[in-house]
Amino acid sequence: MKRMKVAVLAMIALAYAAGARPTQPSLPGLPGLPSCAHASAPEDAGLVATPGGFMLVHPRNADLPDDYTGCKTLWVMDVDPEPWHWATLWFRDGRLQRVVSTSRGASAPRVCDMPGMALPEGFAPAPACEGLDDHPWAALCLPSWPRACAGDAPPAVCEGEPE
Repeated sequence: MKRMKVAVLAMIALAYAAGARPTQPSLPGLPGLPSCAHASAPEDAGLVATPGGFMLVHPRNADLPDDYTGCKTLWVMDVDPEPWHWATLWFRDGRLQRVVSTSRGASAPRVCDMPGMALPEGFAPAPACEGLDDHPWAALCLPSWPRACAGDAPPAVCEGEPE
């Protein structure tokens, strides 16, 4: 667990160090589903506390059946007025298939496939994802609070556990 936290903090630190906030072009290697095309975090995105700060996630757990097919996207919140895209996770039948991640200042997103996943016809294989098998951020369900919990006057729900 400790090694996983160090790896996550290192990924966030590298992303912060890389420079200016990228715009999100159409991400490569994802299906043409509406859930895979979020250029910015929707208002109903959930707030996730991490060791390095806060992230937003969409969709939230309440909108994810066990056999979910679609994308879940994570954004990093920082001092910039807008959260920036960190990763889009593509699930098919509730199982993670592919991760497309961006770093600040990177010229292109990084794409990796979960080992043993059979991609649909027309999708080129990507390198295997490493270290994500048990990572909580790559799981289908990621507990989060309402986005309003990041505001100046958080609602009472923010005092409870994330859902």
